Amino acid sequence: MKILLIVAYFIPEIGSAAHIYFDLARAFAKRGHAVDVITSYPREFNLDEADRGREFPLEEEIEGVTIYRCKHPANRDNIFVRGLEHFYLPYYYFKKYHDIGKKYDVCLLYIPPLPLYYLAKKIKRYDGTPSVLNFQDFHPQELTDVGVLKNPVMIKILEHIEGEAYKHADYITVLSGGGIEYVRQRGADPEKVAHIFNSVSLSEFNDLVQRKDFKEREGIEDKFLISYAGILSPYQGIDNILDTAKALQDHDGIIFCIAGDGAEKRHLEVRIYVEEINNVRLLPLLPRAEYFNLVNSSDASFVSLDERMKAPCLPGKTINLMACSQPIIAMVAVESETADVIREAGCGIVVKPGDVEGIRSAILCLKEDASLREAMGSNGRRYLERYMNLEKNVALYEEIFCAIAGEEALARRPISSRSEDAPGVGHHGW
Repeated sequence: MKILLIVAYFIPEIGSAAHIYFDLARAFAKRGHAVDVITSYPREFNLDEADRGREFPLEEEIEGVTIYRCKHPANRDNIFVRGLEHFYLPYYYFKKYHDIGKKYDVCLLYIPPLPLYYLAKKIKRYDGTPSVLNFQDFHPQELTDVGVLKNPVMIKILEHIEGEAYKHADYITVLSGGGIEYVRQRGADPEKVAHIFNSVSLSEFNDLVQRKDFKEREGIEDKFLISYAGILSPYQGIDNILDTAKALQDHDGIIFCIAGDGAEKRHLEVRIYVEEINNVRLLPLLPRAEYFNLVNSSDASFVSLDERMKAPCLPGKTINLMACSQPIIAMVAVESETADVIREAGCGIVVKPGDVEGIRSAILCLKEDASLREAMGSNGRRYLERYMNLEKNVALYEEIFCAIAGEEALARRPISSRSEDAPGVGHHGW
């Protein structure tokens, strides 16, 4: 099949979206498909320090995947430009699509930005190519939940786009079972919605998790290390980590490490300095190998979400922690989708955000019980192998692609994905 992936963030940028879609693209290519990606030109603020200032080609092939990059205005620190970017990306991406001049069997689009629905609609009208909208987050719900979006006119505009996307999409995939009900209640046809977890290549992860010298390099071999690595945004509720670190400052053997970048970073820096929270180390965004070195060197890891977020979601870092056999402390709403997955997998402890004493107790419990840490880590890895295996989920996507692309695409599907053992409707993940 000729498959086009459209995603606003892609390698060499650092972040879960970039690597989730790079892994997907490579997996499709390895199964014999012709895979192209349309994305944005790498933004300096999303790059490793070693890549900043470099020039990147507008067209490049990496591991069998052809990448087409679009230059456009981008400014992380200007809220107006960041919001506007969501609306002009469809224009830049369609212009690139037109210039490429290829006819694809199907497009897979990473949402948000929500207005990329209009790109899928434009492509369908232009040459008949159907699209799958992969909703990783639900806007505007998540933006209004945490108070980032307050303008009632903009909220109405985004709610209108959201409703149109759910009603008219050729197909929708969501990251959690609760996501199916969420989009159904807002107009989606349940026959055109599937739950597919973000997934990982286990063979690649087995190589990545071999390195674990972060503690030795930092001179903290004798410390109990708890890490959070990811975006530092209002969605994450990172203040809970600092509050807990303050409550554990009398425990000399515990160190917290926060690695990442985002709108909340300056706020965290100020708090650490002013409040003299001396058991927290704040690091920049890390390249992929260093990110996994930190995670694999940690004794436990945080997943954190602001309790105000009501939309179903599963943070992308969760699968990475499971792949590294990490015990998880999940500071999330106890009735959230993330909490359900952590409990079902048996891979961590769920604590209500803001419950500093509960988080403190969870940390001390894991610190004192190495066998519990090992059991939780093993449970998470087994759950990932069963439900978040990249190769299995690519086969699920192939079934969806063939269903919406027609008989011609079905005939070109790899033999391996047409076998009787291939996953299908009714399997976990749908």
